[in-house]
Amino acid sequence: MKRVCVVGLGYVGLPLADLCFKKGYDVYGLEVAGHKVSAIRESHPHIKLNEANSLSADVVLICVPTPVDENNYPDMHYIKDAVNKIVTELGSNKPLIVLESTVNPFVSRKIMLPIFEEKGFVVGRDFYLAHCPERIDPGNLQWPLEKVPRVVGTITKEGLDVASEFYRSILEAEVYPMESIEAAEMVKIYENSFRAVNIAFANEMAIVMQNLNLDVKEVIDAVKTKPYGLDICKPGPGVGGHCIPVDPFYLISESQKRGHNPKFLRHAMEVNHYMPQYTVNLLVQALNEIGKSLRGSRIGCLGVAYKKDVNDLRGSPALDVLEKIKGMGAELLVHDPYVPEYNNASAEEVMACDAVMLLTNHTRFNSLDFSSVPVVIDSRNVLDKKKLRGVYKGIGR
Repeated sequence: MKRVCVVGLGYVGLPLADLCFKKGYDVYGLEVAGHKVSAIRESHPHIKLNEANSLSADVVLICVPTPVDENNYPDMHYIKDAVNKIVTELGSNKPLIVLESTVNPFVSRKIMLPIFEEKGFVVGRDFYLAHCPERIDPGNLQWPLEKVPRVVGTITKEGLDVASEFYRSILEAEVYPMESIEAAEMVKIYENSFRAVNIAFANEMAIVMQNLNLDVKEVIDAVKTKPYGLDICKPGPGVGGHCIPVDPFYLISESQKRGHNPKFLRHAMEVNHYMPQYTVNLLVQALNEIGKSLRGSRIGCLGVAYKKDVNDLRGSPALDVLEKIKGMGAELLVHDPYVPEYNNASAEEVMACDAVMLLTNHTRFNSLDFSSVPVVIDSRNVLDKKKLRGVYKGIGR
């Protein structure tokens, strides 16, 4: 039985470790966050945690965070720390080292590979180096991890065969070999930059249409009647998750190094970053229409997760909205059945506030009656505004 070591047991690494175990691999895990370790030991006893020599496995999968710093510059220290740990325990069994974390092109070749070379290891002779960008969508039951096609790129041709064979052994979907490791790195950056740009377009059009007294939902519904050539993104209070708010900055950074500033992509990220503030502005306007100020008002907030029906808070624009509202002197009542640590009120208490903000469109909220709420801020544009008696404002409606 082959040994697989997963470095980083978060949203990506833990499901991947589970999948490898289900497919017959002996699975080891390396996780430095102490608060995660005890929980993993209890709920995933089949993963051998932080055991000696676990990194001298046949396959090492790196699933560490790749955030950006306060200046939106790629923060590579998690990757560097992981690789420095791996090289100290690299076995003589010619292991496959795979980076699944999202990075810009040339990270594997110019940041990871030199660390191995400094210790005397030669790619293709002592180990294989590959990149297979993660494609996991928390809460998406239609596309579980093993059903999602993957792309793989490597430094050497033999490594490409080894990496492709490994992923075909754990997946029930296609594995697409790429001509270079840089091409594989570019795939995920392209995917998330594409979505970021389209979401920004939807958000900018929502602001434009609201200024023109047009209903963006009505217009989008009409646009969708065209049967081809469109991939509609909906406006919202911002962009959440780990990927889309972060990954385009990797492409911006790499492009700038090569002499080109991708202005539209940067502007797209600025538009998305502005949306939490725009959502708060709508709340202030709506309260003014009923003669109230935000300071001293009781504001009910439904949902803090970054998308519906999950407990995932990574990059959630709702958190930014809450912080801004609290900073302006309002009393906040929050309810999210998926994120109990933020709950300080029941759904009924939230619905009795001066204003209610629907920040995450959890399915459980579909049964709530908004008809008598004085002010409704529908940041997900899911409510029928014709059925509401109070002041209604959506994003672009």
